[in-house]
Amino acid sequence: MNVAEGLANSSSLAFVTVKECEAELDEIDRYVDERIAGKLTSATPKRVKELLACLKFVLDLERIGDLVLTIVGRARAYGSQLSVQDRADLHDMCRTLERMLTLIHEANANRDIQPALAAHKLDGEMDTLRTRIYSRQVSRKTTDVALSLEIFLMAQALERAGDHVKNLAEEVCHLVEGRTMRHQRAYRS
Repeated sequence: MNVAEGLANSSSLAFVTVKECEAELDEIDRYVDERIAGKLTSATPKRVKELLACLKFVLDLERIGDLVLTIVGRARAYGSQLSVQDRADLHDMCRTLERMLTLIHEANANRDIQPALAAHKLDGEMDTLRTRIYSRQVSRKTTDVALSLEIFLMAQALERAGDHVKNLAEEVCHLVEGRTMRHQRAYRS
């Protein structure tokens, strides 16, 4: 949400907030790492499954935070040079990522696979937007290769963050139903 706000309004405060959130994710990652091994040794099988899911969640969320933080650095450096189309597509990617994360939160909190499946499906939107940005950059008649590369990298980081959310969707489905979402026709629409 804050990256989208920063891209839309060139808000330095929004970008600073992203950095603070990423630092908090790093702290949560350290907290979980320090405590999970001790908890696993005395837990019931059901609790072990939940703790392992928690570990996977933290790893993906921490990685998403890292990717979003790299976007902030690039957006701060090149944001004023972005075309209206690039800014709009990157903004849409941020908003889609936000929707995906909101759905994952709902799915995990309620142990409901439907929001997880909806988040999983939204990954296609991320791929479409990334491809649109890539195509526009390749077809540009410009000598500013550095700017095009930075836009490529921002789109790629957002798309990769979406892939991590997709992993979270798969983990929720595994946690709730006890089977993996990958390679299962029952989950495909």
